[in-house]
Formats: sequence, C-alpha cells, structure tokens
Amino acid sequence: MSASSLRRLTTVTAAAAALAVAVPSPALAGDLFFSKSSGIQVSTTWLEVGELPPAADVPGNAHFGDLYVEDLGNGRARVFGTVHDVECDEGTTPQLPAGGHGEPAPADGPCQLLGTRFVEGGQVTFTVDKKLTTARLTGTLAVGSGHGDTPGSPAVDITWTGVGDTYSERQSGTFVDEYGTWTYRYDFTGRDAVVTSGSRIGPMVFDDEPGESSESLLGRYRSSDRQRS
Repeated sequence: MSASSLRRLTTVTAAAAALAVAVPSPALAGDLFFSKSSGIQVSTTWLEVGELPPAADVPGNAHFGDLYVEDLGNGRARVFGTVHDVECDEGTTPQLPAGGHGEPAPADGPCQLLGTRFVEGGQVTFTVDKKLTTARLTGTLAVGSGHGDTPGSPAVDITWTGVGDTYSERQSGTFVDEYGTWTYRYDFTGRDAVVTSGSRIGPMVFDDEPGESSESLLGRYRSSDRQRS
C-alpha cells in the first residue's frame, strides 16, 4: 500500500471513530445534534513472507495485515485489524488476491487466499507522544474469525518512531436535506512512522526477512459536526 493510500485509509478510519464517540450537547439551543471529539491514532500495514511456526496454527506462506490503535488515555487503547493468510506459487511476488466482501478470490491467480483473521481488542497497554514522535503497544491481542470468537491471543510488542515532517489535512462541508442542515469539520495532522527492529505480533517479527515490508502512520484528529432543523 502506498503512503498516500495509507493516509487516506487512516483519515477515514479516524473520522469514523470520531463520529462513533460523538456526544450530543444540550447547551446549543436550536441544534438537533452537536458533537466533537479528538484523539491520537497509530496505523500499520505489513507483509510477512514465509510460513509461521507450527505453534501459530496459521496457514499460508505470505501474510498481509493491518492494525489500528486509538489512544483512550491512561494506557488504554481501542485496537482492531485484519490479517489475510495467502499461499503463493514459488517464485511469485506475494500479492493479496482480489475479491469483494464475502466473495471468493479468483482461483486462477498465483496467490490463493486461505483465510482471514480479525484483531478485535485485547489486553493491551498503549503509550504515545502527543508530538507524534514515538508510540508503543504491548500486551496480548484478541484474534478471531470475526464472528465473536477470539481463540487466538498472541503477544504484541510494537514500537513506532515518527520520521520526516508532519502534514495536515482539513475536510469540511455542509449538507441540506429534509431533516435540516448538517455541518461538519475534520482536521487531521499526521506523520509517517517506522516500526522499530524487533517489534512483533506473536511469532511474527516485522521486516526481518527479505521481501517483507511495512508502512505506518502516527496521526492526531479533531472532529466536530452539528445538525440543525
């Protein structure tokens, strides 16, 4: 995934999280609804090449993953993500087979999707520098099929370090429909980051083999919206 794609994905995710924790404000007379929120989030995408140890009980010789961590304060965090386990022909550059949600990937490609695992929280501790310089996630993740079961509990220890300059984005707009007028504003400040050597999830160590890669982003967002009748 390119850096620009990662930024767009993180921006959308943070915006959704902001709306999810919106709290109505009765102080604004005449407003049907008003909310505001802010937070810090870290995201990572990765490619792990090779079979994982038998104890991991995970199929495939390539593994594509993404992980999102939102700071909730006092060491707490909201964590979610996805891992796609893929089997690729020998000598083939790993790629994630195409296929929509709930649809099987094509059967004639060089890589076959064997399964998908979902990160759905866990017992973790998260620390992050508000200047987007460094962050660390430790503890255990809850990993399952996405249907409420979380049989996997891999240990996690990831440290991120910000690199390069920060950038800022702003989105705002107004929509009018039969229910009234909805106005929103969303500000995002982000910075590219790298996963430090030795970071891992279970038996998987980030970027320790040829052909492996990862991209990360540290970001801070602020969101507000209101609906007026």
